[in-house]
Amino acid sequence: MEIHTIGEDNGSDVKKVYILSDGTGQSAINVVRACLIQFDNINAKLIVYSKMDDEEKIKLALSRAKEDKAFVAFTIATKSLRRLIHTICHEDNIMHHDILGPPVEKFKIFLDSEPREFPNLLRRLDSKYFKRIEAIDFAIEHDDGKSMKRIREADIVILGLSRTSKTPTSFYLAQLGYKVVNIPLIYGMKIPEEVYSIDQNKIVCLVMDPETLQKIRQERLRHYKTNSDYTNIKKILEEVEFIYELVSKNRRWHLVDTTNKSVEETAREIIVKVYGRELEL
Repeated sequence: MEIHTIGEDNGSDVKKVYILSDGTGQSAINVVRACLIQFDNINAKLIVYSKMDDEEKIKLALSRAKEDKAFVAFTIATKSLRRLIHTICHEDNIMHHDILGPPVEKFKIFLDSEPREFPNLLRRLDSKYFKRIEAIDFAIEHDDGKSMKRIREADIVILGLSRTSKTPTSFYLAQLGYKVVNIPLIYGMKIPEEVYSIDQNKIVCLVMDPETLQKIRQERLRHYKTNSDYTNIKKILEEVEFIYELVSKNRRWHLVDTTNKSVEETAREIIVKVYGRELEL
């Protein structure tokens, strides 16, 4: 059981709201605040009891709520514990509101399915969501070699020639929660030293069939007038050979051929090679 308060005691007229939750209590806090904001000049204090997962904890919190003449709001997944709260509150004349129970019971009928009654499931979903958001921000910050500052935090480091799907693959992996750095490989240019300072098993080199890569680059430059050798097949062959030599010298690096592969297929192969498991969806 964890207890924390929100708000101050500003005089004897303070109204106390006890929030009981088998998780963090954040969902109940949000609902209560949304309600309280509808009232002007309200002196309210929230007392949050989190991790309320057994009868003794609940009885203790409700005894304090009775002493404080408080309102009790609760989000409890286990039906038996919800019933206990209802019973005690009715017996002790404590005003209360079950935030989670009624809609769960209605969805039980609608879905014709029994709820799992696992506490803190929403928090687990939220943590996955925020992990993905963090990974996407990380991918943006480290796209196309823009930054090496946090390379040690990366789950995967992608090295690849231009137009081998570095960025699309990085962002797809980020949506799955993987922090990815992607770095362009340019024939004849030195690879950043930071690459060699991390776990070498995290490094993946992307390569593509030279003729396919040439067509993709030609399409890319179709509307541009340039004399660049960017699409020169001889130059592309040298670049591809450069990748194979790099992987040969750095035996813990992984090589992934992206020729005619979707981003999803490339991402799956990268995860299997780096982490030795199938893609978790």
